[in-house]
Amino acid sequence: MDGISQAILEHADGAGTRGVAMGQLVDALVGRGYSAEAIEQAIWALLGARRLTPSGFLCRHIRRRDALGEVVQTRCYELLLAPWSSELDHQLDLDLAAEDEVDEDEDDHAP
Repeated sequence: MDGISQAILEHADGAGTRGVAMGQLVDALVGRGYSAEAIEQAIWALLGARRLTPSGFLCRHIRRRDALGEVVQTRCYELLLAPWSSELDHQLDLDLAAEDEVDEDEDDHAP
């Protein structure tokens, strides 16, 4: 395992089962000299390899002014990341194929 991946897993492990926000993780490792792009790529690779898993998310409310000076509020969602565990990983088993079958069955019975 390369140094950046090890650093990501160590930082995520330090946050416990609640996880660490992806943005906080990137910021912390940028402070250690890694580039943001390299950290982001390594995070996605660790998610794909099931070494890291989402443990939840944060919802931030962001206020800004639009072109007319009016305050606009939007939501921004950010993943919380934790080291892989079978309990957390199970949440990703969405069984989307089964949902497609249910949708098709409902379409068959539509008036």
